[in-house]
Amino acid sequence: MVLAFQCATMSLMKKRAKEIEIPKKRSSFESFTKPTAEFTKALADEIVKRLTFGRYPTQTGKPQEPEKPPELGEYPILVDTSVLIDGRILPIVNSGFLTGTLLIAQFVLGEVQHIADSSEAIRRTKGRRGLDVVGKLRWQKANPLLKTKIIEHDLPEVKEVDHKLVALARKWHVISPHIRLLTVDFNLAHLARAQSVNVLNVHDMGQALKVSLVPGEELTIKIAHAGKEQAQGVGYLTDGTMVIVDNTADKVGVDVVAVVVKIHHTPAGQLFFARLK
Repeated sequence: MVLAFQCATMSLMKKRAKEIEIPKKRSSFESFTKPTAEFTKALADEIVKRLTFGRYPTQTGKPQEPEKPPELGEYPILVDTSVLIDGRILPIVNSGFLTGTLLIAQFVLGEVQHIADSSEAIRRTKGRRGLDVVGKLRWQKANPLLKTKIIEHDLPEVKEVDHKLVALARKWHVISPHIRLLTVDFNLAHLARAQSVNVLNVHDMGQALKVSLVPGEELTIKIAHAGKEQAQGVGYLTDGTMVIVDNTADKVGVDVVAVVVKIHHTPAGQLFFARLK
């Protein structure tokens, strides 16, 4: 406002100086320096014009255009690196239980590529599996209700990949309130939920699909190896759940019929104790 006033005043003074020759008499000089009603009105018009059209002498450059919102697709799901190298996402997608649009960011692909180039054999194998999963997800036809999309958007000011995903989920929540983050990383899931981001955890799904047994129920199981305690044998259900059976240490490789006597809950799932029938 001050700048507009100064610019307008200087402009009008220059114009007035050109139009009026300075007389020698004192009364004429005072009439030149004392603002008239006409001059005051012209000054006000000049200030309004400069404020309205932004004609400031110091303003340069074009105004920044607002960022164009990305096309996220229907029910978007941001995919974490851990999901790709884990590999279980592929049979889940093919089963038809998951629908929407999987969003795989370029910075996630970059991290998977970095893992695939690792000097450690295990990490290298996981990274290559992740890249293979991406290719199969993009061209899968078993589940027509789910699409896979590679996105270029990034947040350069955020360094960690996990934090980038959480920040993008929060940012795009305004565009799509149903956006979710897909991961198998326990810590990332807690971090995202703490910031009000909806999370799909593949590990949680796996736990939900575990076989449910009750004490007194019979089952047939193959003893895989001896247990820690004397005379105990250990077998596994089809979903990987461990069953410890008394008096079966000498029956490794043999199918036995056992009765569940106790169920122990652990952070990793359930652990069953049984005895021979």
